[in-house]
Amino acid sequence: MTLRYDAIMNIKKSNLLTNLKKATIEMLLLKLLTEKDMYGYQLSQELKKRSQGIYTVLEGSMYPILYRLADLGYISFYETKVGKRQTRVYYHLEETGQQYVQNMKQSYNEYLDVISFLLDSAEGDVYKNGESCEIM
Repeated sequence: MTLRYDAIMNIKKSNLLTNLKKATIEMLLLKLLTEKDMYGYQLSQELKKRSQGIYTVLEGSMYPILYRLADLGYISFYETKVGKRQTRVYYHLEETGQQYVQNMKQSYNEYLDVISFLLDSAEGDVYKNGESCEIM
């Protein structure tokens, strides 16, 4: 019985992490681009390095996001020749992208605060402006 429960909990944890990654990848890619222009492989490796391998992004899911962000005007890209034949595509955060990532980060932090409150709340607690209030 315990083995089945553990297996179910591992699947649920895996699903939660997958969904959290999908929900945050755009914001994290943009955050990295606030620091400097980067090419795709560099973006994925930087996320992996900073998270000590916990947060990995496959190219198949990263590039469509970068293309969509470029189509929206939040980022642009340019090619730079490296070596004799190889070129790298660097991504650059545009001014509209700077504002977009700031708004995303603020919304994310506000939402995270509400979730944290709800996880620690008891009956009668009410979230209000970053603080909890109890209903008497």
